[in-house]
Amino acid sequence: MFKKLKYKFIMINMSLLTFVFLCIFGVIYFITWNSGERQINFSLNALIHEPNNGGPSKGGPLNNGILINLDHNLNVINIITPYNIDKDILVESVANIISTESSSGVIKIEDTDFAYLKSLDRKINRIALINKSPQQNLLKNLLKTFFITGFISLITLFTISYYLAYKTIAPIKEVFEKQKQFIADASHELRTPIAIIKTNLALVSSNKDKTIESQGKWMNYIDLQTDRMSHLIDDMLSLAKLDEDKKILNLQPVNINKILENLLMSFEAVFFENKIELENNLKDNFFINGDLEEIKKLFNILMDNAIKHTFPNGTITITSSKLKSKMKIIITNTGEGIPNKDLEKIFERFYRSDESRQRKTGGYGLGLAIANGIVTSHKGKIYARSNVGKDTSFIVELPILE
Repeated sequence: MFKKLKYKFIMINMSLLTFVFLCIFGVIYFITWNSGERQINFSLNALIHEPNNGGPSKGGPLNNGILINLDHNLNVINIITPYNIDKDILVESVANIISTESSSGVIKIEDTDFAYLKSLDRKINRIALINKSPQQNLLKNLLKTFFITGFISLITLFTISYYLAYKTIAPIKEVFEKQKQFIADASHELRTPIAIIKTNLALVSSNKDKTIESQGKWMNYIDLQTDRMSHLIDDMLSLAKLDEDKKILNLQPVNINKILENLLMSFEAVFFENKIELENNLKDNFFINGDLEEIKKLFNILMDNAIKHTFPNGTITITSSKLKSKMKIIITNTGEGIPNKDLEKIFERFYRSDESRQRKTGGYGLGLAIANGIVTSHKGKIYARSNVGKDTSFIVELPILE
């Protein structure tokens, strides 16, 4: 599909470029031809009114023209020409010109085209001829130049068009492939809880004579899996909303430090339960122009992620600082860290650097993708740094409200 789209893009591009080249070359050719015709007509008129009947004037139109004087009976009196052409041939040509009704035109003399102009009246009987070879050679050379230039240009432009087609189609292909992968991954993630629910329902159905209380174990498993599916669907909806180009954010001045302080208070019990030490290095009050709920969700995701991947008796450090016109929040947790090869991929949807570890924490690989979408929608930047076997830091940079 994308190969056909790429070739179609190239064909349309090349067709338009070819049309433009033909138009440009056509205009230049017409202007050159028209200029040559005007010059020939000017020279013919100059010859007709040439005062010197004795011979060609130096530097005048007779240098590339022929002047034939006729008497009242239209017989040739004399021929003034710089060309070595047989007189009988010229006389025959004069007869042919006289016999034509048109006062001007083109006649071939010894395989050479001459433009002619005749003036046959009582005042003057003359026929003037101008050699058209210079103009014809100029037009031939112009066509040759156009052909060579056009061929080289089109080959060059084809190469450029091919490259541009690749660069243009690549993002579309990437989005399409990500969409396919997203659907495949979502289906895969839903398959596991659905299978567990079906299995537990089968167990409940096979023990119809037992009470609901005695089946509580299986019912709890079903409830747990429905919660997991609900969480997955909510995350997918969040990503879908973030993907909307015209997503409307409820922008207002947001105190980042206040949000983080409240967030840390809500996680105190979790820190205590998991034996995690918190180092709070928040400084000053930073305000951004943001969506309050989206910003809360952003830092909730990052804090939840840090807690999940901090070993017991580990430490989570949160730091705030100002960087020119931006504020920087760093959330660092001690733990096994993230391999360098995975640092740029962890913000992709459904990406998990350690499948078994993520299964254990119950994650779907959507949280960081949502966080990335929120930061991007606020014209910020999010990235990670890690020392494998030691710690991992997530850094968020957002523009400060001046």
